[in-house]
Amino acid sequence: MTDWKTTTIVFIILTIIFIGTTAYFAAAPPAVKTLTSTTTYVSTVTVGGGTVTTTITKTVGATTGVKTLKVFYFNPAPANVWYNLVTAGVKTAVKQIQAMGVKVTFQEYDATKLDQQMSQLQQAQALKPDVIVIGTISDAVQSLLKQLKQQGTTVILVDRDLPDKTARDLYFGTNNVYAAKYEAEMFLKWLQEQNVPKPWKIVIFKGLPAVPTMYLRYQGFMEALKPYIDKGWVKILAEVEVNQDLLTKCNEKAAQIIPKYGKDVTAYMATNLLQAMAIVKALQENNIVPGKDVYVLGFDAQFPSWVNMIKSGKVLLSIQQHPFTMGYWAVWAGYYIRAGILHVPPKAVINTPTYTVFPTNATYSLALDHFEFPPQEMLMLAQQLTPSNPQIQAPPYDSFSGG
Repeated sequence: MTDWKTTTIVFIILTIIFIGTTAYFAAAPPAVKTLTSTTTYVSTVTVGGGTVTTTITKTVGATTGVKTLKVFYFNPAPANVWYNLVTAGVKTAVKQIQAMGVKVTFQEYDATKLDQQMSQLQQAQALKPDVIVIGTISDAVQSLLKQLKQQGTTVILVDRDLPDKTARDLYFGTNNVYAAKYEAEMFLKWLQEQNVPKPWKIVIFKGLPAVPTMYLRYQGFMEALKPYIDKGWVKILAEVEVNQDLLTKCNEKAAQIIPKYGKDVTAYMATNLLQAMAIVKALQENNIVPGKDVYVLGFDAQFPSWVNMIKSGKVLLSIQQHPFTMGYWAVWAGYYIRAGILHVPPKAVINTPTYTVFPTNATYSLALDHFEFPPQEMLMLAQQLTPSNPQIQAPPYDSFSGG
């Protein structure tokens, strides 16, 4: 965290590299010919004070006989800003595959209720799509997905997995435990480097207990904090439950909590951005300077007003998911599976990248929502999956080497 300028420069270099890669895809030869690509994948990951650098070079080649592709996309939240990015990724991949000479038939289904999505999946059984990409509303749809898979459809899940892994071929989503732990570890390391007096006093806003993503992020925070708690370096002052999806409720809860602890807190750690925004507001209303008197950590970075809080230093750190990549890689994975290029083991999971957002790179975070990680990288990750190790984590943005 101390080398923010270097990270930002590396990030700009990477952006230029990936723009060039995208241009390559636009000019790629028809997919019915031999598809061969050689890519070198370099990552340097820092976790818990240790650094591991990995270089993977792979050549992927196959004669693709796919001339037509019928893709159905089931969107569970068509009015949601976050899910709009998943949709953008889906549509971008469809256009790129079409540009390669494949005749793609694309159908998008919008549903915000379970009965709608179940009805749409029943319709799909009769229409026999080659690939479906779906954000599931409920576990109740898994039997329908299993039937589609059994009749020959390639089923790709995004954002939300199902208990029955046999109901789908592949899942793309954020590993919320990993992301929150990674963020917390960066923060704790920074506290040490800044010689902030111990014990570090922490308040965690963890959302509602029945929401899986909130619980998993809380779990990730706690996994990072536990060794410090055991050493007496960290003290948890409070764990706050609040409806993380309603800013008014978050504001009400923060207004109760902030005056109680005043400046006798090292940091507030929030499991989503609405909780963190409410914390910043309450701190300011109580004449406590966020980023100076008390530190604030959040999660995600899709709202301009939230990004501005990070940019101005009111928020020290946030971890950004990449929903665009979920949709983008999902369509490409479906194509590669149909083409016989990609074979995945049962229960396959690819956890999509995250990006660490702090004041010096916050300017780029909104643009990065549409950042296209080339599908070759997804292929290289997928090729490392095995029946005994069916899950892999894509390296975070800030871990990539510019070399």
